[in-house]
Amino acid sequence: MENYNYEHFDPKEYNFKTFVGPKPGELYVDFEATTLNGEKVRLSTYLDKPIVLETGSITCPIYASRTKAMNKLMHDHPEVHFLLLYIREAHPGKRTAAIKHFEEKMEHAKSARELYDERREILVDDLDGTAHQLYGSMPNMTYLIGQDGIIRFRANWTNIDALERILNQENKELIIKEDFYDLEKPNPLIAIRTLLIGGVDALIEFLITLPQLLKQHKEVKRGDDIKS
Repeated sequence: MENYNYEHFDPKEYNFKTFVGPKPGELYVDFEATTLNGEKVRLSTYLDKPIVLETGSITCPIYASRTKAMNKLMHDHPEVHFLLLYIREAHPGKRTAAIKHFEEKMEHAKSARELYDERREILVDDLDGTAHQLYGSMPNMTYLIGQDGIIRFRANWTNIDALERILNQENKELIIKEDFYDLEKPNPLIAIRTLLIGGVDALIEFLITLPQLLKQHKEVKRGDDIKS
C-alpha cells in the first residue's frame, strides 16, 4: 500500500464493504511481530490456546472505547490469549504524528499501557503494516483464531457483545462461519480525548470527514453485504 503511514486521515483509506484477510472457516495467516520487550515473535507462538487478536492505535477512538471491556473479557476467559496488534496511527496529527520509524511505533505502542490501562500483550507490526494488511487493514478489527489455526469469527470493527457471545459458547472449537459488521459508536468524550492525542488538527480533520464516514457506514448498514 502506497504511503501506508498516512499523515492525514482520509475515509478513502478504508473500504468498509471489502473485508480481505482469512475468512471464518479458513486457516489463519502467520506473521512476525515485536513485543514491547523487543522480542521477535510469530502469531503461531500463541497457538497453545485460542487467540483473540485485535488491531488498534493510540489515536483510534474505537479501540480506546473498547479497551476496558476487552481487558474484562481477558480476565473472564483465561483459556484464551488476548493480543493487541499495534498498527499505524488512525488519526495522526501534530501532537502524535504519522509513524516514520519503527522506534516511534514501539514508543506509541508502549504509550497504550498508560493512556488506556492496556493489560493485554501488545505485538507491534512492522513499519509497512505487513500483518495489518494481511488481516484486512481496518483500524480496529477482531479475529478469533482456534487452537488449530482456523478462523472462528472476525469483525471489521470490534464489537464486544458479538465477541462475548462467541467466547461464552461451551465449545469454542466449533467452526463459526461468521463475519460481523456493526459499529458500536464510541463514547463521545472518549472519542474527543483520543483524537486530541493526535492533535487539535486530527480532531478537526475527523469532524470535516465525519459526513463521509457516516455515509460509508450507512451504505453497509442498508443491507449491502460486506465482500470478502
